[in-house]
Amino acid sequence: MEYNIRIANVREVPSVCHISRWERMRYAGGEIAVTLASKFIPHPEIHTVSLRLTTTYCHMRSMMRHTILRYCIEMDFELEPEGMPRFDNRKGIDLPPRLMMLMYGPAVGALRGMLAIRTANTFLQEYPLPLINISALVSAHVNGSQVPDGIVPLTDFHYS
Repeated sequence: MEYNIRIANVREVPSVCHISRWERMRYAGGEIAVTLASKFIPHPEIHTVSLRLTTTYCHMRSMMRHTILRYCIEMDFELEPEGMPRFDNRKGIDLPPRLMMLMYGPAVGALRGMLAIRTANTFLQEYPLPLINISALVSAHVNGSQVPDGIVPLTDFHYS
């Protein structure tokens, strides 16, 4: 099946984005954990699906996980009306895996670039967004399960 898809908009989500200056100042080196969360948001009335990606950078201090950075982008994709996926309020959106792959690719690339700009001239510039196994993300959405721990990325990635 062919899809007629277009990137309509890419934006940072300011209400979710946060860099903790306090935690940046308190960071004394060591391991940084990076997580990635994603969510598909349908807008059937305008034939659009949004993909929201949120990454979180944390470190351990005093046996507690402290968030240094939370960064979120949203990418809107316009779809032809006949290619618009089904939506059920109870189950959510039903996207074909191939379409999810097409959406994740540019969204992850945009997140990587926007995050690099946001962390420039901070110590976090040494910790770029790790490589992401898009197939594992799609598989987690399709199967409704978590990505297995052995698969990078990205349920939780650690910089040592």
